[in-house]
Amino acid sequence: MILVLIIVFSVLFVVTHLGLSHGAVRQGLVDTLGLWPFRGLYSLISFLTLGPAAVLWWQNRHLGPVLWELPWWPERIIAALLVLFGLLLFFQSLATPSPASMAPAKNEARGVLRITRHPMNMALALWGLAHLLANGTVGDVAFFGSFVVVGVIGPYHMDARLKRQKGEAFTDFCKQTSVLPFGAILRGRNRLAVDELSFPLAVIGIAVFVALTFFHNRFFGGELF
Repeated sequence: MILVLIIVFSVLFVVTHLGLSHGAVRQGLVDTLGLWPFRGLYSLISFLTLGPAAVLWWQNRHLGPVLWELPWWPERIIAALLVLFGLLLFFQSLATPSPASMAPAKNEARGVLRITRHPMNMALALWGLAHLLANGTVGDVAFFGSFVVVGVIGPYHMDARLKRQKGEAFTDFCKQTSVLPFGAILRGRNRLAVDELSFPLAVIGIAVFVALTFFHNRFFGGELF
């Protein structure tokens, strides 16, 4: 029964998070409620779906049949690198807010936005993917998989809405950048400019990662290495 609840709440989190942000649905609710009341409702529903999923998963980790059990190197090494990269994206996003975020920002492809125009979403997806590599039971997959789905699909919803709202300026910004990390760079639409990244925030990201390697097992269970 608990496994079913973890799956149900995780699915509800994904469905409501993506469904309520879908163009016509979101616009209808914004027109009816107003922008900030809609954001409040959106956040409340996210809390009421993700919150129970998180509590149930935390109290009943690794529940259900094992879908996969990977060798040591992808489970630990690749997962750890994904977490590190996600942390770097997250902290760099504080230096260069995306015009796709709620923070006021220019439609300018610079800094971490050259790597991905949705650094926070990609950080969330990478964190979820890293934990999927290390945790292969049904309960783990349902819970962590929800973060991957929301982190990857959510940006495309935001892009579609912002293209309608901001028009050509945001469309041009999208042409210069990518959702998936390094996508635009690999396709020759942009370049990596290390000098535009924040060195202090990179140090903070690495420091947080180092702290996690020492304290992850104590606070969350499971060693990073």
